[in-house]
Amino acid sequence: MEKRDTFSDRVAGQRPRWRPIQKTYGATAAWLALGAGLLLLLMPLSHAPAAETDAAAEKEAYKFGAFPMVAVGQIDKIFSPVAAEFAQVLGHPVQFRTRPSFDEFRQELSRETYDIAVVQPFDYVLAHDKYHYLPLAHFEKPLVASIMVLEDSPLRGLQDLKGTKIALPPITAATTQMGKKALLNAGFDLKRDVSLEYTKSQDSCLQLVLVKAASACTSSPRSVYLFEEKWGKHFRTLIETPGIPNTLFVVHRRVPKAVRELLLKTITSWPESSEVGREFVKNNNNLRLLPAANSEYDVVRRFPQNLDKE
Repeated sequence: MEKRDTFSDRVAGQRPRWRPIQKTYGATAAWLALGAGLLLLLMPLSHAPAAETDAAAEKEAYKFGAFPMVAVGQIDKIFSPVAAEFAQVLGHPVQFRTRPSFDEFRQELSRETYDIAVVQPFDYVLAHDKYHYLPLAHFEKPLVASIMVLEDSPLRGLQDLKGTKIALPPITAATTQMGKKALLNAGFDLKRDVSLEYTKSQDSCLQLVLVKAASACTSSPRSVYLFEEKWGKHFRTLIETPGIPNTLFVVHRRVPKAVRELLLKTITSWPESSEVGREFVKNNNNLRLLPAANSEYDVVRRFPQNLDKE
């Protein structure tokens, strides 16, 4: 079965494409129309049709993507308004289009598809060190990974997880790597002491715990908050890992410096500056965004190697 990209492709800030009004011509008008048609055929090829002109303008839009931190239906609602605000502030079209999986999103980063992107910390290191991206702003509090259980779970401590199944987000997700590091630090053999099941998203991870197909899930507090709001269910934190610099907006080096500075000013002025900013901060656990520095992510670079491998 053909795999379809379920995310919408929205271009903000572009003028609508007007269709010419169609009229019925009489005999004289028909001759005039024919003459006009011949003139059009004789015009230089540099005069592109309107459809081609629109397509060219679309290609010039800044490409904006975000890693699939939440379910498919939610990510577009969160980021399409942000793309629209960026377009208004910059006076330039901004196209929001992302990918449905962590691996596919990372592939787009490797192709340097995006001009602007929202990335998790481990992907930031990759994007900066290999693919010419620069940091803009990160969420103000450090990112932690929480190993979550149901409220009525009999599990009370980390050692109680031995012999259980633990659900995790995709293997390359920051919370997955942080959770695995916490288990290793506690002396767990990840192949013998627990059964690890990787899922396609943080939501899927929590869903397995909700239906009792797993005993625990490693997730971020923000994802837990959004999941609880959506489903009306509550989880309990078994352990919380030490924090690392949080998820952040990045921009490609090819974007002019003046544009990068305007994007930074816009992002760090939320939630006071606009309704879009207020909604974005609210949907992200009420966390503001602060200017990010590359050196802050050296702690991520020092993480054990190959945690994103089986």
